Amino acid sequence: MREVSPFFIQSMIQSRSLKSFFALREENSSEGFMNVLIFLGQPIVAVGLGLIVAILTLGRSLDRHEALTEMEKGMASAGIIMLVTGGGGALGQIIKDSGLGTFMAEGLAKTAIPIIILPLLISTAMRFIQGSGTVAMTTAASITAPIIAASGVSPILGAVACCVGSLFFGYFNDSYFWVVNRTLGVSEAKDQLRIWSVTSTVAWAVGVVEVLILNIFM
Repeated sequence: MREVSPFFIQSMIQSRSLKSFFALREENSSEGFMNVLIFLGQPIVAVGLGLIVAILTLGRSLDRHEALTEMEKGMASAGIIMLVTGGGGALGQIIKDSGLGTFMAEGLAKTAIPIIILPLLISTAMRFIQGSGTVAMTTAASITAPIIAASGVSPILGAVACCVGSLFFGYFNDSYFWVVNRTLGVSEAKDQLRIWSVTSTVAWAVGVVEVLILNIFM
């Protein structure tokens, strides 16, 4: 049997050590890059950077006084939107924390409703009760996912049904309701409901029909 040279063994050990070192360095570099992206993606940091870029690019033709005047105008128009959006979101959060939406969703899940209708109804009920479309989607998905998986219904169609249900009748406890109406300058409650609530409900109705049609073929 041929004897292995100690120099060869030492070279192999060094080679593996170098590979491990560079692999670890590459992993740390990738992790550091992701941390930088996460930091830059924070709302306060991203908005601050956007403001700086806007001042340096769009405000090049303005002097300091004019730039400050334009910024004050923007703050005056955006401030009321931020206040009413926060108020609407707080109202939805209060209703959410009360547990009413989850209680109703779990009650619907125990009924003999057709499987594809179940996530649609739960998402719609959650949307109407607490206002947040995101909460409506995630709650409906978490409750109905095991049922859909066991029944053999397409999970993609179930996810679409959860999304469609979250479009139903956005009103005062929906923060986006205030964003749309304040941005458009609509102040009358009747007009606000007509512009956004009715529109979102029409989108919901069209989505329901599409889900039912897709259920025939999927």
